[in-house]
Formats: sequence, C-alpha cells, structure tokens
Amino acid sequence: MAAFLHSDGKTYTYEELVENINRGTTYCPYFQSKDLYAYFVNFIKALVTNRPIVLIDADCSSSDMPYLDFSQVNKPQEVGLCAFPNMEELIDAVSRSTSEITIFTSGTTGQPKRVVHSVDTLARNVRRGEQYKEHVWAYAYNPTHMAGTQVFFQALMNQSTIVNVFGESRMVVYQQIEQYGITHISATPTFYRMLMPFEKSYPSVKRVTLGGEKSEKQLYEHICKIFPKAKVNNVYASTEAGSLFAAKDDCFLIPINIRDKFRVENNELLIHKSLLGQSDSFAFDGEYYHSGDLIEWVNEEEGLFRFKSRKNELINVGGYKVNPGEIEDAINAIEGVQQSLVHGRANSILGNIVVAEVKLVEGASLTDLDIRKVLASQLQDFKVPRKIKIVDELSMTRTGKLKRS
Repeated sequence: MAAFLHSDGKTYTYEELVENINRGTTYCPYFQSKDLYAYFVNFIKALVTNRPIVLIDADCSSSDMPYLDFSQVNKPQEVGLCAFPNMEELIDAVSRSTSEITIFTSGTTGQPKRVVHSVDTLARNVRRGEQYKEHVWAYAYNPTHMAGTQVFFQALMNQSTIVNVFGESRMVVYQQIEQYGITHISATPTFYRMLMPFEKSYPSVKRVTLGGEKSEKQLYEHICKIFPKAKVNNVYASTEAGSLFAAKDDCFLIPINIRDKFRVENNELLIHKSLLGQSDSFAFDGEYYHSGDLIEWVNEEEGLFRFKSRKNELINVGGYKVNPGEIEDAINAIEGVQQSLVHGRANSILGNIVVAEVKLVEGASLTDLDIRKVLASQLQDFKVPRKIKIVDELSMTRTGKLKRS
C-alpha cells in the first residue's frame, strides 16, 4: 500500500494507519506532540468517533493560551475499538464526521483566538479522484493550523503521500523533493523565500500554492525558475473561514456561486457568517464579519480584486497610513535581499516611525545605507524606514508567517 507519511526519517503506510486507528481504544481531546504521525493518528481517531478535538501547537504553553486548561493536555479518553476493513471506509467515516475541531488563529499581531470548525468547512475545497492518488505533498505548514489541516484532508481523502518538511532547512527541503519525488507544495511566501538561493531546478513539482501572506511578482518569478514545470497559484484563506478562493494572476477571483456572500466597505472585505466557523471572538456587522483585509477592486463586476494589506498592520506615521507590505515589496526587490519585515515603532513626535529588519541572501554584502538609498529613490520620505537592521533570521509565528507584533 502507498506511503501515508515520511517524517523524521520514518515511513508510515496507509495500511499501518488503518491498523493503528482500529487498534487504539482512546484518544486525547487536547493533544500535543512533535511526532507528526502520532498527531495525525489522534486527530483521525477523534474524527471517526465523532469526538471534539482541540489542535494545540507542540511547543505551546499556558502562557501562550491562558484560556486553556493545560492539565487536560494528553489525557486520554476511552472511545473503544474501530473496525475499518480498508482506507476507503475510514475516509468515508472522516467525511461524515460530526466532530467539532477547534483551531487557533496564527497570532501575527496578537494573542491567538479560537475558532471551531467542522470537517465540512475545513475540507470544503478538497478535490477527490483517482488522479490525485499519485500526488506527493510537501507538508510545509504547522499541522495544527488552518492551512495544515487543509493539506492533510486533501492528501488523506485521496490516499496521497505526505512528506514532512515543516521547519526544515533549505537544503533538506531540496533533498526531500528529490528523494520522494514531491509533486505538490503548499506553503507561505516566507517558506518559498527561504528556498533562495537555488542551484538548480526541480521539475518533479507540478503545482505550487502560496497562501497566508502577501506575495510579490519577484517571488513568483523565482518560484517559476525553481519549479519550471509547476502551475503556480495563490489562495485566499483564513482561520475564520477556511479556503475561499484562488488567484487569477496577481488578483483573487471570488467564485460566482458565493459572490453574494461578500461585500466591501472602506476597502475592507466583509464575509457572510454562513461561510465562517464559530468563535466567541467574532464581531458581526449585521450578518457580515470584518475580515481585516484591505483590498482594491480590479473588476468589481467580475469579483476580481487585489489584496493590499491587513487593516491592523497599517502604520500611522504623522497622520499618514503606511502599508508595510508596499515597503517590503520594494526592499525584497533589491538584489541581495532574501526577505524583509517592516513594522512601526512608537515615536513621541510622529506617533510611529517605520523600521525594517532585512535578511540577506547568503554571500550578499548590502548595508542599511545601501538599502535606504534605493528606497529613497522609490518611496515617499515618510515611508522610508528610519531604522534598517540586517538580521540573520526574521521573527516568525508558529505557522511560518512573519510576526508583526
């Protein structure tokens, strides 16, 4: 039987997965483990027995989530034996599951918030068919978060192979692409920037998906060189709503069948509550939820828009609203820069000033003055960072996104 998971130098088959699910008599409603296979087994056991499950990061503690009772973590509950004769029946049970699945927002600018989903909302966009069985997925997301669960469901429901690359170095990722013949990668733009510089191309990869952060044209160009046979697309998703729609070139296209579930006010995208999970933290404007995403219409009639920034990431500099993504795009376009992180710092005169952390490509010799000189020729003065720091690593969330706290 096909491999289910390659992780930490071990290989687990779908046959072993069925045996483990059938043999186990307990599951943990609150489960933490750095062992990805153990995590998946516990998750699936919860789903097929229709039990609630709370997905907690392996390195999370009570200080990160004071609203959770950590004394209950990894405490097993009896659920009895299962008797699935094959993967097809196990997958059918997962598809019909009535489990409540609690996941948490990524916490890019604040404390994570809990959102309750079902298999229906998390697996809304799973594509199923015999042609998907041969796919080999690079697992580049934290498994406890929205994007990680969606890749998991896409692979599981088609009995595709998963290769765990989350948190691995650039060279290890490339080695695993070659070793396992990875065909599909879904990851944050930060993950793909980490793959630079590259020494050769990898034609086994047939599809590359970006999500979770703003990306830029230069990154697309690099991805197309690294994976010349891959179709590249961008998805719009959130912990609150799951995956909603995919990109058309550098724009997002709202499908016609759900176009009436969105509206835009003051450039902010609002989502109808029927598309969301459940959370005490949701604040509705009538029947709509403020996503916090600022967009610009490219063609409103066709539902085509560009993502501009997160509303809570705008920096108020002397009364001007500064979009950090615009400045990051300009910095990232400078030769020798791998990635940048722009945020505000309190200032008694201007309210805030713009500061930037910049990670260089290995071997590059740029200085902060070099970067500032380029930016001064491209951006208005109040957008040019007053402080630019060259760093070895950028601050990241547990989901692999840039952390703007």
